[in-house]
Amino acid sequence: MNLAPARPLCFATFHADVGAGDSKEGPHPKANLHNLRYVRNIELLFKSVGVFHPGSTLCLLTSARTDLSALKMDYRRLDSEIDPKALMLSRSLAQQDMVDHDDFSLPIVLIDSDILMNGSLEPVFEQDFDVALTWRASVNMPINGGLLILNNRRPEVARKFFDDFVAIYREKYMDGAGWYGDQLALRDLCGMTYREMREHKLVEVNGCKILFLPCDQYNFSPEDSFAAVTSPIRRAVVLHFKGYRKRFMQAYWVAHLQVRERSTLLRRVRAYLMRKSLAWKAAREAPVVTKDEDE
Repeated sequence: MNLAPARPLCFATFHADVGAGDSKEGPHPKANLHNLRYVRNIELLFKSVGVFHPGSTLCLLTSARTDLSALKMDYRRLDSEIDPKALMLSRSLAQQDMVDHDDFSLPIVLIDSDILMNGSLEPVFEQDFDVALTWRASVNMPINGGLLILNNRRPEVARKFFDDFVAIYREKYMDGAGWYGDQLALRDLCGMTYREMREHKLVEVNGCKILFLPCDQYNFSPEDSFAAVTSPIRRAVVLHFKGYRKRFMQAYWVAHLQVRERSTLLRRVRAYLMRKSLAWKAAREAPVVTKDEDE
């Protein structure tokens, strides 16, 4: 894992309060927490960006009704119309609007709100690409929609890729407007299996150079257990706390990343105590079998 700070980028995440509360049911797993808890996770995401890509622009794609007053940092707010019953399509449309109107002075990283940066994306930009996607060993959904990187070397190409992606989504996968449809549309646009993505890491599709990054390194989800987050996860640049793993975001930040933001005696003590607490809980938890949500 590259630990050195890297160039500034534009990081854009999505969150809209749809009033789902704490229920484990809801239109999408991203809508199952209280709004304030999501805002706290977004703050952790943005703080982790500051550790590894200082000076980056932070954007939040949201709805006009969403209360973000608890987010105490500089960021750019972009409001859109959000349909709670079509949350993922609404996200894709909000992303499209941003991509179409952004000046691309910086590369754009479209990133889920339940992610922590755990390293630098700088090595990705050593390669010649327009769009970078993360692949996994899944037949139906080989691309995870939680991280898309749009390079600024040819903005018109990146914009066209995104417009084509949304067009496929709306044409073929409206029944997946609440969940999964974006990943099916990305799969169709690329037209490749995960085995082909693993073998051919850089391909050209309709004039767009697409770089395929392995989820194991650039979109990694740890096991849903205390043991998985007790020690630093050094092999992964991007940590995706999908589903119920969201409960570990704060603990991982305090135990392993916060001291990198600013190292003080108090933070070092808190990190030590958090690691001890996680180890204690790990020793007492039952074995966990984690289901891949294909989120």
